[in-house]
Amino acid sequence: MDAKNISIVSMIAASSCCLPPLILLGLTLIGVGTAGFAGLSSTLGSLKWYILPLAILGVGLSYWLYFREKKKCSSQACRIANERFTKVMLTISTIVVFGFLSWSVYPYVLGSGVVPQFTETSSPHFASYSIKGMTCGGCEIAVDEAIKATGLVDSVKSDFIESKAYVWFKEKPDSELITKAVASVGYEAELAKVKEATDEN
Repeated sequence: MDAKNISIVSMIAASSCCLPPLILLGLTLIGVGTAGFAGLSSTLGSLKWYILPLAILGVGLSYWLYFREKKKCSSQACRIANERFTKVMLTISTIVVFGFLSWSVYPYVLGSGVVPQFTETSSPHFASYSIKGMTCGGCEIAVDEAIKATGLVDSVKSDFIESKAYVWFKEKPDSELITKAVASVGYEAELAKVKEATDEN
């Protein structure tokens, strides 16, 4: 493989953890069934810390191949085929790979990103869910939007570092529907805590 092809493969690899849940969300919102993809995002997410280093190595290899060919051509007065396209792909792949790396790392540096719109006590119908497989900001967006699409909630905020989703319902919590909504974008949800209007605490 030449430099541009390796850079393209690296770019696809780096995005493989974060883009699938967003694609599944889009399919769900337009009414396309995604039941057969349950667990896909979770599986890819579990491989993220293996895939990203390989993607970075791929970008590095792409640059090495490009400059090796450039040096070789300089000494032999030849021209690299599709050199301009190769440069563009190297630039794009570098931005994409390190962009996804930053998106995955920054919450660990800054700490938990949960800033709930409501406090737990401000709504009589609150529940938290353990979400298996969230590994980046793209996962959070997919889970939040899938839960909002049920029409049952006032507010929702997920946090991939804590592997939790915090949900404030308009009425009595419907955990079965929430679990199905989360599964539609490739994750597994399990009820962790529920607070209803009749609760004393």
